[in-house]
Amino acid sequence: MGKRWRPAVILGLACVAALSALAEEEKATRLETARWAAGLNAKSEGGREWTARNVPTIGRLITPVLNGCLPETGDEVTAFSVFVRLSRKGRVLEVLTDLDASLGACMTDGARNLQFPEPPRDDYWVQVNLAASL
Repeated sequence: MGKRWRPAVILGLACVAALSALAEEEKATRLETARWAAGLNAKSEGGREWTARNVPTIGRLITPVLNGCLPETGDEVTAFSVFVRLSRKGRVLEVLTDLDASLGACMTDGARNLQFPEPPRDDYWVQVNLAASL
C-alpha cells in the first residue's frame, strides 16, 4: 500500500515547488512592470514636472513607514528603490521593492493612510530611492 502513495506524494511535492516558482516569477514580473511604468511616468510630459516636484515629499513621508518595517538592528546601509502605485487621489495602492516581498507588503499596509500629492492619473507608479540599514 505504501508504494501506491509514493507517486501521489511526489506529484504533490512537484506541485508545491511549481507554485512557489510561479509566485516568484509573478513577483519579478510585477516588479519589472512597476519599474517600467514608473520610468514611463517620469519621462512623460506631465510626469517630469510632477516627479521633480513630488518625489522628495513622497520619500520624506514614506521613510518613517520604511523604518517601521525594518528590524531594529541593521548591518549596513543599503540604497534601494521602492515603487509606489498611487490612486488618482494620492493614496497608496501598493508598494514593491526588489529587496524583499514582505518589506513591500509591510510598507503597503503602513502607507495606506498617508496622503501623497495627487498624480496625473490613476494607477500611477513612481520610483522613490531610499537608503536604510538592513
